[in-house]
Amino acid sequence: MPAITKRATGLAIAVGTFTAAMSFACLGTAQADDGCPDMGIEHSLDGGQTWLTDGRMDGEKIPTVVDVRLEDSPVEGCKYHVSLASYSAEGPDWGSSGTQAFLGWDTVTLQTGKTQATLDVSDHAPDCYGQIDLYNSKIKYDGGTGKGHGPLPHYYNSPTPYKLITAWNGGHKCDTTTPPTTPTDTPTTDTPTPSDTPTTDTPTPSDTPTTDTPTPSDTPTTDTPTPTATTTAPAVGDTSSPAPSSGSTAPPTGTATVAADDSGSNLAETGGNGTQTTAFAVGGAVLLLGGGAAVYFTRRRNSGAH
Repeated sequence: MPAITKRATGLAIAVGTFTAAMSFACLGTAQADDGCPDMGIEHSLDGGQTWLTDGRMDGEKIPTVVDVRLEDSPVEGCKYHVSLASYSAEGPDWGSSGTQAFLGWDTVTLQTGKTQATLDVSDHAPDCYGQIDLYNSKIKYDGGTGKGHGPLPHYYNSPTPYKLITAWNGGHKCDTTTPPTTPTDTPTTDTPTPSDTPTTDTPTPSDTPTTDTPTPSDTPTTDTPTPTATTTAPAVGDTSSPAPSSGSTAPPTGTATVAADDSGSNLAETGGNGTQTTAFAVGGAVLLLGGGAAVYFTRRRNSGAH
């Protein structure tokens, strides 16, 4: 009987130890396989009455207020950053946008409990030609340096922002009116009345000898050299999205999908599933306590028998 009790006690301790070890081992892998999946995203330009998933926002009205929402419920701890940026430009489309200047932006993080939000750059709308970009990131593409900043968009060698969802190009040429000049007063002068002038017979001119105009000699022609084509190397930057070719003026096309940035979340730090980890830990603790109690009472019984 004591041998059976000792054998059962050892088995309980072994199982409890294994279960506890598994609970800690699963801490970093319980949900790592699932991670944070990409999510579909929709945007609206009319306050949520119509939701869109593709196409550009081109039109006469500048889309300075855009509503966004995730198509599905995100996994707990997953975060999806979405930003709306405003730029001035030199032309009404991507191919003629020229040098752009950052005007302002708005950003939001979509996650569990907040799957819809409104982005507003009304205070930073372009006055003339401009560009509005909706993209999946919290990076500010303002031409700044350092963490959190990125290069300005510039056709054709800087197709930022990357991870574009949708965009707008348009506007009108800035007014360059010149104020009219006021003419100065011009003094008027009385024109004198001519007095009677005696007429005189005009003598007939004598024949004037004609002189042959010399023919200019042939002037040698010089061929104008044809200028060689100059190419501009693409700017060095994030290569996650390819730059459009230099011969194409087609605007970048976005995708209605956002990837998660789970840095700093519980998933990123541990990857653990709280419910599953708790169950393992509790089970291991119970078996360990049971095994320990069995050892204690077995030893006490044996000492009493002797």
